[in-house]
Amino acid sequence: MIHRPTSLCYLSAWLLMVVAPALLLSQCRDGDPTTNGVHWQPPADEELPMAFDAAARALPPYARAWHMPPGFPGFPARWNERVRKFIERRITQLEEELTHEEGIIGDTEPDARQTTRLLFLREELDRLQSRRAMGDYLVFLTEDELPPDLEWHSGAAQPELGDPRAVKGGTLRLALPRSFPNTLRVFGPNSNNSTRRYIYDDLELPLVRIHPATGALIPGTADRWAVSPGGRTIYFHIDPAARFSNGDPLTTRDFVSSLFLRTSPYSAEPFYADYYMGNIARIAVYSDHVLAVTLPAPKPYAPFYAGSIPSSCTRFFAEFGPDFMIRYQWRPVPTTGGYAINPDLLAMGSSLTLSRVKNWWAAGRRYTRYSCNVDHIRYSFIAEVSKQRELFRIGELDVISARDADYWYEGLEIPPVHLGYIQRVRFDNEWPRNCFGFHLNCSAAPFNDINARLGFHHALNVQAVINTLFRGDFKRGGTYFAGFGAFSDSSIRALPYDPEKARAFFAAAGFTEEGPDGILHKPDGTRLQIVVSSRVDSSYASAMSILRENAARCGLDLVLSQMDDTVFYIRVKNKQYTACLFSWGFSPPVPDASQFFLSRYAFDARGNPLRGTNNITATASPELDRAIHAAGSATTVEQAITAQHTVQRCIADTASWVPGWSSGFWRFAQWRWLRWPKTKDTFFCPPLYFDPLDSHLYWIDPRVKRNTLRARARRESFPEQELDIPLPTHRTATP
Repeated sequence: MIHRPTSLCYLSAWLLMVVAPALLLSQCRDGDPTTNGVHWQPPADEELPMAFDAAARALPPYARAWHMPPGFPGFPARWNERVRKFIERRITQLEEELTHEEGIIGDTEPDARQTTRLLFLREELDRLQSRRAMGDYLVFLTEDELPPDLEWHSGAAQPELGDPRAVKGGTLRLALPRSFPNTLRVFGPNSNNSTRRYIYDDLELPLVRIHPATGALIPGTADRWAVSPGGRTIYFHIDPAARFSNGDPLTTRDFVSSLFLRTSPYSAEPFYADYYMGNIARIAVYSDHVLAVTLPAPKPYAPFYAGSIPSSCTRFFAEFGPDFMIRYQWRPVPTTGGYAINPDLLAMGSSLTLSRVKNWWAAGRRYTRYSCNVDHIRYSFIAEVSKQRELFRIGELDVISARDADYWYEGLEIPPVHLGYIQRVRFDNEWPRNCFGFHLNCSAAPFNDINARLGFHHALNVQAVINTLFRGDFKRGGTYFAGFGAFSDSSIRALPYDPEKARAFFAAAGFTEEGPDGILHKPDGTRLQIVVSSRVDSSYASAMSILRENAARCGLDLVLSQMDDTVFYIRVKNKQYTACLFSWGFSPPVPDASQFFLSRYAFDARGNPLRGTNNITATASPELDRAIHAAGSATTVEQAITAQHTVQRCIADTASWVPGWSSGFWRFAQWRWLRWPKTKDTFFCPPLYFDPLDSHLYWIDPRVKRNTLRARARRESFPEQELDIPLPTHRTATP
């Protein structure tokens, strides 16, 4: 349930959008930078209010010693009551829905849809009743109350990451093809921008991580963890050495602070209230370094999902309050990772620099000791691609993306490449692919008939697009969830282009007549014309011209309608389209089809299409519902793999999505002084990275850089080199 922010928050949001940017930029440049700007420093921890008043005698001593941001006193009770009411309301709703459904069925035998809906309702009701029986959501206990038979895991047996030869030092210069972010906050309005992953998300260490080569769980900020016998509750012991980039120790207090801060109306961030209430059943604190997170239901990789709860440096939010969005607009947030934004190297509007944290707590730790090698990473915000490429050519940038086929093949035919100063790199990865392709609206004609959908599949010559536009480098998709390792069913193939089969399926859908232009129509004159919606993109227009020509041979008239990103997204979410070129972005380790394909997100009880849900195709399949239910109920990796394959085959059977094109690689060019690991366990970079730069396992070799610059000055050369990094042949994809 989303709790809307107060009117004060709306006022703050208005000030943020209209007044704050100019005001804060002037403060950072001309005013006192210690007030709201990037150089602001928080007060001493002791200056924060006490978390609990003197009457809280029942609390453990560690909690009574906590200092917390303003407004926290009384929060645990308020939050527990808020969750209690949420659970009670939802239980009442579910009971009413069950009564209604059972009343409709009466004495008759329920059909497949009704059976599946009853199953989901009863299961959710059972989970919520179990949560209600647990009592308070946030509780404070002592280590004496920990279960005595916990089996702790450290994840210390996995192969090392990186290369001992890595050299510390230097500055990596990169360009981002976008405008400067309009905030440095990590939560709140506008914080979920495209720059955030570079400056926070890819740096932050969660409680536990997934090893990018083996898929096993390894330590993050927790040095060990344990799973309850039922698989729902995960216990974490935080490494006592863990620190934020400002030097503050990481303790359980910072996870409680994060819960308070991110669910506060002052943050104007409704996502987090939904996240905590929907994905976490309970948080129990046992000491400054031990906490337990209970999930609503057991699941594979449970420690990873439970360990994804965020932390927030408590002292940093000493001035949290109604003006949070403005006050913290340009304050770099401390992280637990090896880099942090350097206020002294921040050029507002043009560039920002991450600097390696001095005395980083994880610098000597297994899995991180050979990472975060360069001293600085400077991101320049350059929207013009031609300018980026010129700066790279003259050596002002160290790395540049080269996924574009024209740039990879023709654009890099330049002297610095021929002379060996610049290397071309192709890195094969195993990262979840976007489900890019043609999504079909099954609630509207003609795609409410599966025969029309199957005909559409066979009428699209996607391979011709790949061969022509992408030089054959891209691949045709198959399963909706590709790139998830063992969880992806690689046996699923896209239906091939076949005019004969296409016409047969279109005929079965009623398009039996052919007009003088070769386009099919029904006897009543309904023409087989499909409007394909998309955002504005020149490559889509080029692709559609190829597809349209081939589709005409199948009796299909394709029309492309491009529109503004925002308008397009709204129309897709509201199912106001026939076919659309669209994709969702996914993250490892396990796919989740529920929000995209469950029938309860397709139609309401009266059979009308539901607007605003992520089931944009209005897919309603009882078989698929049951498969998704089985996948959500899996408790082991083996069960999950089998269930996920069934889900993906059921998705393919609905024919509601036509696979498009995607790459299984990342291509870039680099100056030869950028070096990569070359060990038995880490050859270049583990495959579970989309962009290998995200690994931070590279380094700059100062000797190679000096030699390269000297050779360039003398017009001397090195052998021209292209690095081709294939997927490793032996790796594990289970925890």
